[in-house]
Amino acid sequence: MTKLFLDGSKLVYHLDRVQDWLEGKEIFPIHVEISPSSACNQRCILCCVDYKGHRPEILSRDVLISLVSELSRNRVKSVLLAGEGEPLLNKNIAEFITKGSEKGINIALNSNAVLLTEELSEAILPHLIWARFTIQSPYPDKYAKIHIAKESDFYKVKENIQKAVAIKRRKKLSVTLGIQQILVNENWNDVYGNAKLSKSLGVDYFTIKRFSKHPDNMYDVPEDLYKRAIEQFKKCEKLTDENFKSLIRWNQFEVQCIRNYKKCIGLPFITQILANGDISPCCQFFDDNSKSLGNLYENTFSGIWLSERKRKVMKDIEKNIDVSKCMTYCRHHSTNMFLWQFFEPPAHSNFI
Repeated sequence: MTKLFLDGSKLVYHLDRVQDWLEGKEIFPIHVEISPSSACNQRCILCCVDYKGHRPEILSRDVLISLVSELSRNRVKSVLLAGEGEPLLNKNIAEFITKGSEKGINIALNSNAVLLTEELSEAILPHLIWARFTIQSPYPDKYAKIHIAKESDFYKVKENIQKAVAIKRRKKLSVTLGIQQILVNENWNDVYGNAKLSKSLGVDYFTIKRFSKHPDNMYDVPEDLYKRAIEQFKKCEKLTDENFKSLIRWNQFEVQCIRNYKKCIGLPFITQILANGDISPCCQFFDDNSKSLGNLYENTFSGIWLSERKRKVMKDIEKNIDVSKCMTYCRHHSTNMFLWQFFEPPAHSNFI
């Protein structure tokens, strides 16, 4: 199986874009995260956008399909369909994935897999680079409690994932399929069971990551919660073989999210498109209209990205936002860590 790299920055593979940025050129993002829907068919207790009140909005087909050509033309390399809600609630998602793939964009999907029918898997899996499904516990009653869903969802998700795996194998697809758990108070003792479930379903990997709290959300977990699960982590790793990998994101758990950089400078490389059409610089500001770069129902992606408003908003964030108060392990954290080296190189940098 392809070596998976889930922590840290991959900007080293895009040094041409980094060089353009260092020279002060206007660059388009390498990666865009799109929320096709802010509605969700579950209400997970750990949802990172609880503070938004779950206002149900769907990104229109016209906006989604027009984005395909614009993102491709402006050298956006990858799109993750995730964000505020369940992406598969948007009925136009298969068309977007297919057209995006045909334009050379790497497309990925985060989903709870409840709506991942066999027909939909047949349509989208050939055009995805990877898909990751969320299962917070391997036990139906605990799954329902954490996802705030019906126990029947648990069985539906298992069946849908098994069918997706079967399609991948039958068609000999390269798409990587995985299951993710976020370590929280209610499931820290379920990690090994979840890894075993994942392996039995036939996915390529299982991963466990730490919880990241938005400042406006109430739900939280102790910083050292992972210590209770260390023995579970070690048992999980023993499940790894040539067909399956258990990925414990040790760097997240054992190394605190210390921001050695003074300000957020990575915004030009990653951006977020919300279900209401707003382009947001990062998940910290999903509900802050003053930080919206513009709206796709009023302007094109290119028009917004090259606008004076976008430049002002990004400068304001770079200059005035205290990064120590941002969400831990945000999308831009590893990007900032990488980029900051160009501004504060270590002593004797020629001794490589």
